[in-house]
Amino acid sequence: MRASRLARFEWQLLASDRTPWLMVLLFGCMMGYGAWNGVTWAHFQRSTMADVSAEETTRMEKLQGVVQRRARGDSTAIVAPIGALGAQGAVRSAMLPPTSLAPLAVGSSDLFPYYTKVSLRSKQSFIVNDEIENPHNLLAGRFDLAFAVVFVLPLLIMALTYNLVSAEREQGTMALILSQPVMARRVLLLKLVVRVGFVLGLTLLLTMGVVLAAGVPLSAPGTVPKLLLWFTVVVVYSAFWIAAAIAVNALGRSSATNALALLGVWLTVVVVIPSLVSAGVTTFYPAPSRVALTTELRRVSDQAAAQGDTAVSQFLADHPEMAQLGALSSRNAWGRTIALQERTEDAMRPTYAAFDAALDAQRVAADRLRVLSPAILVQDALHDIAGRSATRYRHYAAQVDTYHQQWQQYFFRRVFAEATMTPADFEALPRFAYEEESVSALTARVVTAVMMVLLPALLLALWGASRLRVVALSEQ
Repeated sequence: MRASRLARFEWQLLASDRTPWLMVLLFGCMMGYGAWNGVTWAHFQRSTMADVSAEETTRMEKLQGVVQRRARGDSTAIVAPIGALGAQGAVRSAMLPPTSLAPLAVGSSDLFPYYTKVSLRSKQSFIVNDEIENPHNLLAGRFDLAFAVVFVLPLLIMALTYNLVSAEREQGTMALILSQPVMARRVLLLKLVVRVGFVLGLTLLLTMGVVLAAGVPLSAPGTVPKLLLWFTVVVVYSAFWIAAAIAVNALGRSSATNALALLGVWLTVVVVIPSLVSAGVTTFYPAPSRVALTTELRRVSDQAAAQGDTAVSQFLADHPEMAQLGALSSRNAWGRTIALQERTEDAMRPTYAAFDAALDAQRVAADRLRVLSPAILVQDALHDIAGRSATRYRHYAAQVDTYHQQWQQYFFRRVFAEATMTPADFEALPRFAYEEESVSALTARVVTAVMMVLLPALLLALWGASRLRVVALSEQ
């Protein structure tokens, strides 16, 4: 019997059964709802950043107009001190724009800020959330397309594959299959290919439909390669669950037993392991207390303020180039504020280092333990492809830190020289432009995750395929 004929016969049986179609309809609704959440969140982010940008443009134009009037000799134009402009009036926002594939996932983007108002003040005054993600949080976030793939797609695959062998035995058709001039294992694998191909093809089509409906610019640089990476991850993740179904069917148990076994695998991989990983990381690498950090910062700030002139003198000794700009007069309040701020930062540096070290230790532990669950690996990879991962946020945070240093250096000299803001100063204000990570770096991370999922899938598939032959022979 030809393979094409067997496949066509299996498809006719599948198409005549209403249950798979109902399940597919439910899965399609879930994917649609997840896509709607992703599109809505991406639109909200873009709308918010547009509002922030519009407010910033209006504010800067107003300030620049006042400065220009003052430069023309208008005594009624009152320009704020340059320190106040750098700390409040002229602050600019550093924005993390959503990627072209942002509608496919929400990911960690609702845990981390996507725009930051950088000012002359210390970084701790505007960086309010750099806690790392943990696997459990990643798998319990907003319902998006990635969530539907990780949680629901395996259930659909299991529902169509749990009784590949047992159904033939229970219906009495296994003996008929074995009487034909074709390998039983080949027949069962063809059944598997038809059923899973139907689900996987539908998933990829629905995803492409979401991409087109969301208006994703396929011509944008990097969009097509990232989309191919997304499809690759979905296919490999499906392959893992196909392999699990083959292995369970190869045990030769009843349909009910197979269903329970696959459900147990799903619970272990998708729910139990991520929860245990989260609990283990939290227990052995507890997150540092932000309350304790804030309390220590306030104590050190009060101590620096109490030192007064001593702290200022120490700052000028450490920065002779600032002292050369002129004496730090008592009326230069912002100069004294900067001096006290740096004194505080110097005193807090060991505390910051310990805080960051604790975060890094927790992050490294979480990254290492992710290999225990294909669901964690796939969820993280899909978020990464959509530009919603904590990795991209850390890439953004590093650029914000660099921009903050540029902003401070720009204003420090002007503050200590007690300069007045000019129109030329406004034109020279540092601007932030986020530099996207290269597609090759993203691809390297995703391929690593794919290989970690593909390896156990291959082992399960090989073992299950070899066992199917034994099960078939036992029926003869």
